[in-house]
Amino acid sequence: MLCARLVPTVVRWLVVTALIGESAPKMTFRTGACRYDKSIFSNFTIQIIKTKLMMDMILVSTLRQGLKAHLSFEFRLSKGKPYQSVYQHDMNYCALIKGAQESIYRRWFTSMLKVGNFATSCPISKGYYYLHGWTLDASIVPSFLYIDDYRIGGTFFYGRFKKQMENPLLECSVEAVLD
Repeated sequence: MLCARLVPTVVRWLVVTALIGESAPKMTFRTGACRYDKSIFSNFTIQIIKTKLMMDMILVSTLRQGLKAHLSFEFRLSKGKPYQSVYQHDMNYCALIKGAQESIYRRWFTSMLKVGNFATSCPISKGYYYLHGWTLDASIVPSFLYIDDYRIGGTFFYGRFKKQMENPLLECSVEAVLD
Protein backbone atom coordinates (compact mmCIF):
# COMPACT_ATOMS: atom_id res chain seq x y z
CA MET A 1 0.00 0.00 0.00
CA LEU A 2 2.78 2.41 0.94
CA CYS A 3 4.55 1.58 -2.31
CA ALA A 4 1.43 2.40 -4.33
CA ARG A 5 1.27 5.82 -2.68
CA LEU A 6 5.02 6.41 -2.95
CA VAL A 7 5.38 5.67 -6.68
CA PRO A 8 3.39 8.73 -7.92
CA THR A 9 5.46 10.98 -5.63
CA VAL A 10 8.74 9.52 -6.90
CA VAL A 11 7.61 9.83 -10.52
CA ARG A 12 6.68 13.51 -9.95
CA TRP A 13 10.15 14.14 -8.49
CA LEU A 14 11.75 12.49 -11.51
CA VAL A 15 9.75 14.73 -13.85
CA VAL A 16 10.47 17.87 -11.82
CA THR A 17 14.19 17.05 -11.66
CA ALA A 18 14.33 16.48 -15.42
CA LEU A 19 12.42 19.68 -16.17
CA ILE A 20 14.21 21.99 -13.77
CA GLY A 21 17.67 20.56 -14.39
CA GLU A 22 18.41 20.96 -10.71
CA SER A 23 21.91 19.80 -9.83
CA ALA A 24 22.30 17.10 -7.23
CA PRO A 25 25.15 15.61 -5.24
CA LYS A 26 27.57 13.26 -7.01
CA MET A 27 27.07 9.49 -7.10
CA THR A 28 30.31 7.64 -6.31
CA PHE A 29 30.41 3.96 -7.27
CA ARG A 30 32.02 1.59 -4.74
CA THR A 31 31.46 -2.04 -5.81
CA GLY A 32 29.56 -4.00 -8.42
CA ALA A 33 28.64 -7.56 -9.26
CA CYS A 34 26.68 -9.36 -11.97
CA ARG A 35 25.39 -12.78 -12.83
CA TYR A 36 24.44 -13.67 -16.37
CA ASP A 37 22.97 -16.39 -18.55
CA LYS A 38 25.93 -18.10 -20.23
CA SER A 39 23.81 -18.96 -23.28
CA ILE A 40 23.37 -15.19 -23.86
CA PHE A 41 26.80 -13.84 -22.78
CA SER A 42 30.15 -15.62 -22.97
CA ASN A 43 31.58 -12.94 -20.66
CA PHE A 44 30.20 -10.14 -18.54
CA THR A 45 32.62 -8.28 -16.31
CA ILE A 46 31.90 -5.26 -14.14
CA GLN A 47 34.50 -3.35 -12.10
CA ILE A 48 34.72 -0.08 -10.26
CA ILE A 49 38.08 1.62 -10.85
CA LYS A 50 38.69 4.96 -9.14
CA THR A 51 34.90 5.35 -8.62
CA LYS A 52 34.18 4.87 -12.35
CA LEU A 53 32.12 2.02 -13.74
CA MET A 54 33.87 -0.33 -16.17
CA MET A 55 31.95 -3.03 -18.00
CA ASP A 56 32.89 -5.49 -20.74
CA MET A 57 30.52 -8.02 -22.27
CA ILE A 58 30.44 -10.44 -25.14
CA LEU A 59 26.93 -11.10 -26.40
CA VAL A 60 26.70 -14.52 -28.11
CA SER A 61 22.97 -14.52 -28.74
CA THR A 62 20.93 -11.73 -30.35
CA LEU A 63 18.61 -9.89 -27.96
CA ARG A 64 15.23 -9.43 -29.63
CA GLN A 65 12.37 -6.95 -29.32
CA GLY A 66 10.53 -7.27 -26.02
CA LEU A 67 13.68 -7.02 -23.91
CA LYS A 68 12.75 -5.47 -20.56
CA ALA A 69 14.69 -4.04 -17.65
CA HIS A 70 13.80 -3.80 -13.98
CA LEU A 71 15.64 -1.10 -12.00
CA SER A 72 15.63 -0.87 -8.23
CA PHE A 73 17.09 1.69 -5.87
CA GLU A 74 17.70 0.72 -2.26
CA PHE A 75 18.88 3.08 0.48
CA ARG A 76 20.35 2.69 3.96
CA LEU A 77 21.01 5.32 6.59
CA SER A 78 24.09 3.73 8.09
CA LYS A 79 26.39 0.87 7.16
CA GLY A 80 25.03 -1.42 9.90
CA LYS A 81 21.41 -1.19 8.74
CA PRO A 82 19.84 -3.24 5.93
CA TYR A 83 18.94 -1.62 2.61
CA GLN A 84 15.33 -0.54 2.14
CA SER A 85 13.61 -0.18 -1.20
CA VAL A 86 13.15 3.43 -2.34
CA TYR A 87 12.06 2.99 -5.95
CA GLN A 88 11.51 0.26 -8.55
CA HIS A 89 10.64 0.57 -12.21
CA ASP A 90 10.12 -1.83 -15.12
CA MET A 91 10.69 -0.58 -18.64
CA ASN A 92 10.81 -1.70 -22.23
CA TYR A 93 14.56 -1.54 -22.85
CA CYS A 94 14.22 -1.52 -26.64
CA ALA A 95 11.94 1.55 -26.46
CA LEU A 96 14.41 3.25 -24.10
CA ILE A 97 17.42 2.84 -26.39
CA LYS A 98 15.39 3.81 -29.43
CA GLY A 99 14.87 7.19 -27.73
CA ALA A 100 11.14 7.31 -28.33
CA GLN A 101 10.54 9.16 -25.09
CA GLU A 102 12.80 11.43 -23.02
CA SER A 103 13.24 10.26 -19.42
CA ILE A 104 15.84 10.21 -16.69
CA TYR A 105 16.78 6.72 -17.89
CA ARG A 106 17.26 7.95 -21.46
CA ARG A 107 19.55 10.70 -20.13
CA TRP A 108 21.60 8.06 -18.26
CA PHE A 109 21.78 5.90 -21.39
CA THR A 110 22.88 8.88 -23.51
CA SER A 111 25.63 9.66 -20.99
CA MET A 112 26.78 6.01 -21.17
CA LEU A 113 27.12 6.25 -24.95
CA LYS A 114 29.86 8.86 -24.43
CA VAL A 115 32.12 6.18 -22.90
CA GLY A 116 30.63 3.00 -24.32
CA ASN A 117 29.47 1.32 -27.47
CA PHE A 118 26.01 0.04 -26.56
CA ALA A 119 23.52 -0.77 -29.29
CA THR A 120 21.05 2.01 -30.05
CA SER A 121 18.31 -0.16 -31.58
CA CYS A 122 16.77 -3.61 -31.24
CA PRO A 123 17.38 -6.36 -31.99
CA ILE A 124 20.77 -6.13 -30.30
CA SER A 125 23.32 -8.05 -32.35
CA LYS A 126 25.96 -10.46 -31.12
CA GLY A 127 29.28 -8.80 -30.37
CA TYR A 128 31.53 -7.04 -27.91
CA TYR A 129 30.07 -4.15 -25.91
CA TYR A 130 31.74 -2.01 -23.28
CA LEU A 131 31.38 0.89 -20.89
CA HIS A 132 34.74 2.34 -19.80
CA GLY A 133 34.85 5.03 -17.14
CA TRP A 134 31.18 5.99 -16.63
CA THR A 135 30.09 8.11 -13.70
CA LEU A 136 26.62 9.29 -12.84
CA ASP A 137 27.04 13.03 -13.36
CA ALA A 138 25.50 15.31 -10.72
CA SER A 139 23.20 16.87 -13.32
CA ILE A 140 21.40 13.55 -13.85
CA VAL A 141 21.12 12.31 -10.26
CA PRO A 142 17.46 12.60 -9.19
CA SER A 143 17.01 15.22 -6.49
CA PHE A 144 14.70 13.00 -4.42
CA LEU A 145 17.62 10.71 -3.50
CA TYR A 146 19.05 11.33 -0.04
CA ILE A 147 22.76 11.62 0.64
CA ASP A 148 24.03 8.23 1.88
CA ASP A 149 24.54 4.61 0.76
CA TYR A 150 22.68 3.02 -2.16
CA ARG A 151 22.40 -0.30 -3.92
CA ILE A 152 21.19 0.05 -7.50
CA GLY A 153 20.02 -3.12 -9.20
CA GLY A 154 19.23 -3.91 -12.79
CA THR A 155 17.69 -7.07 -14.21
CA PHE A 156 17.18 -7.79 -17.92
CA PHE A 157 14.49 -10.28 -18.89
CA TYR A 158 11.65 -11.21 -21.23
CA GLY A 159 8.05 -11.57 -20.06
CA ARG A 160 7.06 -10.46 -16.57
CA PHE A 161 9.42 -9.50 -13.76
CA LYS A 162 9.40 -11.75 -10.70
CA LYS A 163 11.28 -10.90 -7.51
CA GLN A 164 12.67 -14.44 -7.27
CA MET A 165 13.59 -14.80 -10.94
CA GLU A 166 15.83 -17.87 -11.20
CA ASN A 167 17.35 -17.28 -14.63
CA PRO A 168 17.37 -13.64 -15.73
CA LEU A 169 19.38 -12.81 -18.84
CA LEU A 170 21.48 -10.47 -16.73
CA GLU A 171 21.30 -9.24 -13.14
CA CYS A 172 23.68 -6.60 -11.77
CA SER A 173 23.93 -4.57 -8.61
CA VAL A 174 26.18 -1.63 -7.84
CA GLU A 175 26.78 -0.14 -4.42
CA ALA A 176 27.32 3.59 -4.40
CA VAL A 177 27.47 6.60 -2.13
CA LEU A 178 25.65 9.83 -2.84
CA ASP A 179 27.73 12.67 -1.40
